[in-house]
Amino acid sequence: MTAPLPINQLQALQFDDLHMTIILGLPALLLLWLGTALYQISQEKYTFAHGVCAGLSLLLTTINIVTVLPLTDTILRVGGADVFHLIHIGLGVFGYLAGIGAFLTGISGIRTKIPGLTAAVCWTIVFVMGYIQYIA
Repeated sequence: MTAPLPINQLQALQFDDLHMTIILGLPALLLLWLGTALYQISQEKYTFAHGVCAGLSLLLTTINIVTVLPLTDTILRVGGADVFHLIHIGLGVFGYLAGIGAFLTGISGIRTKIPGLTAAVCWTIVFVMGYIQYIA
């Protein structure tokens, strides 16, 4: 049996809405898919725009992850992590690592689609899972 949370921890859980809602996740996804679509339309014309959009998406995702890390211990002590959360976390980490890989290969001038598309698909699934969890 878990003890009731002090007020400040309850407020912290409510503040976690920054991570759980569309404030950071949706713009990150839209930027990533916009950059990907532009790059598919014309690689020569939109390479820079693709890099800016994907880079901003990675930055927003990094901020999103950083906002949830301090609260992870509190959340795990209160309710634990079920399979849904573990899948959310696992896909998020996998997508984030793929995004970093895509970013590093992109700034080095190597053109590869697999890491970027992997990040986009993983982040889309994680976003939908997070939104389902939020409205449930």
